[in-house]
Amino acid sequence: MKRFLAIVMMTSIVAVASAQDDSQKAFSHMGIGISVGTTAIGINVSSVLNPYLGLRAGVNIWPKFKMKRGLHMRLESDGEHQPGECLQHLEEVNAKLSSDDWVSPSVADIMDVDVHVLPKLNAGHVILDYFPVPRRSSFHLSAGAHIGTGTVVNFHNRHDGILMPITQWNNAMVDPEVQPVVEEYNLRRIGIAMGDYFIMPDEEGNIDAKIVVSGFRPYLGLGFGRSVPHKRIGCQVDLGVQFWGTPKVYVNDERLEADKVGDDLDDILSLVSRIKVFPVLNIRLVGRIF
Repeated sequence: MKRFLAIVMMTSIVAVASAQDDSQKAFSHMGIGISVGTTAIGINVSSVLNPYLGLRAGVNIWPKFKMKRGLHMRLESDGEHQPGECLQHLEEVNAKLSSDDWVSPSVADIMDVDVHVLPKLNAGHVILDYFPVPRRSSFHLSAGAHIGTGTVVNFHNRHDGILMPITQWNNAMVDPEVQPVVEEYNLRRIGIAMGDYFIMPDEEGNIDAKIVVSGFRPYLGLGFGRSVPHKRIGCQVDLGVQFWGTPKVYVNDERLEADKVGDDLDDILSLVSRIKVFPVLNIRLVGRIF
């Protein structure tokens, strides 16, 4: 972060110094552009501050889409037996419970659950472009930031509340009245093995996971093309990285260690939990307004 701030300060100093040597005024030219790349679709406006420095600001929008995945429920601390073996004793478990706490027989039908993985990468951005030799080349160095909500991936069972029968079963496993049956048949709770963790549905019958990174993500990059083209239409190419910080993994509002989640919950969730920098490659088509 200190290096990032130092670069921004240096570009600002260059801007002030160069403005004294050139008659071109700040914001004398404006442009509007649209970009596509690893940050999805970007819409932004840009301006020339002086021959050496340009400014861009806008938003990056990810199309809303969901990736369907399947998960298989397992028994807690038991890799040898299937949940169905425990569920054979459902009637004996319910016999120990009051009618309000009965486990629904449908628990046996939801051992395989469909889930949705939803990327959530919408963010605003402000970027300074520094042109070392503006009269000869459109090569530029860039510094700025992307600003978003922090959550970059959300993971949720496809049908809200569908796991409620499993929640009822897990609650029964710790009910004092049911303990004789639990001990007699060595019954276990049901959930998802997630690396070093065992995840169970919440009291609403859902499993909700998310990856959270810093909402303020410094950006450094380089590229070719001008913030505002000399002609009516121009092209700008950028290559750089966003600094996300250490990703945090939350499941049902409980924070987990990102390097211990394993690959069992979802390949995408596991992969993103290890990413500290996000690569940026964008192509921007920009039109000069004036």
